[in-house]
Amino acid sequence: MTTATGSGVLQRMTQRQQPDAPDVPLTASRAVRLALARGAQTSIGLPVTVGSVAEQALPLDELLAEFTDELLLISLTRDGAICGILACDAGLVAAAIEVMTTGKISAGAPDTRSITKTEGTLVQPLLRALLDELEETTARTSLDGWTRMVGLGPRFTSCRAASFDMTDGTYRLMRMTLDCGGPDRQGVMLLALPLQGSALADTQAASPDVPIADWHSLLNDTVMTAPARLDAVLHRMKLPLSVMTGLQVGQILPLQGCTVGMVRLVDLNGRTVARGRLGQMAGQIAVRIQACADIIPMTEMDGGASDPPERAMRTRASDIAAPQFMMDDGDADGEEEMDWSAAPLPLSL
Repeated sequence: MTTATGSGVLQRMTQRQQPDAPDVPLTASRAVRLALARGAQTSIGLPVTVGSVAEQALPLDELLAEFTDELLLISLTRDGAICGILACDAGLVAAAIEVMTTGKISAGAPDTRSITKTEGTLVQPLLRALLDELEETTARTSLDGWTRMVGLGPRFTSCRAASFDMTDGTYRLMRMTLDCGGPDRQGVMLLALPLQGSALADTQAASPDVPIADWHSLLNDTVMTAPARLDAVLHRMKLPLSVMTGLQVGQILPLQGCTVGMVRLVDLNGRTVARGRLGQMAGQIAVRIQACADIIPMTEMDGGASDPPERAMRTRASDIAAPQFMMDDGDADGEEEMDWSAAPLPLSL
């Protein structure tokens, strides 16, 4: 007996030591499940089982479309500013209230009703514990630092109110379905915070490290590359409403006293920026900028009594300047070569 025991001890001492089993790395989904179950149990004694965890990266508009006004919407803050949103449905709120008041969860499904202000205040310890557990359990995962220094803020009255307070950017949305003790006691929780990369980029863009000497050049380059709109106006005229409503495709409106050298480029406020001459380039309608001295002066045209009323229309400089009606340039495709003479231009519809 002694010899056998001794040989067994010596055999165990001399045999090769087996390496320890490697640690299974904690995934982000598993970390969220662990944080939610632990936070609910330690804060209010609510036993929950996480059914599924879904993750999405969404811009702000698409993010808020995932929320409804029936949810309990709590703002999340970091460094005193609103940075995210945390929401839970009435099923999770009702289960939490039942555990805190009666110590157990009833078997039947709760009544469908709006979440009151008092109920939203009572479940805040559960939500606070969830954030604390997430910061601890997500270490060394892809969510490391995602909920760091995040606190609970005021309640959002609606999704529209949340859109005004939240900053535009890309957010990570975590959607968790919960089993709160029975098949009829289900709950949903949503957590949205900015992505770590986008948050860092927004911070760097908000406070760029640019010397003051180069700031003026940077501002000038930014302003000069901003888009500006100019409208090319060939002619303005007044028409009776009866003529306007009777316009048909193929009808011709004579632009009396108007030539191709009377194009004006105006800004959005109606001020003339430059003058030019209408022509064509590479099959497209074009305007060539020219000096004011090159513009052919306009003259009044006499209309006889036998002429039709539309032929006797007089075009004056005051009529051109008055912003009454602007004719559209139309589609440039299929346009024939423009006439560069000073003859009146017909406008074909």
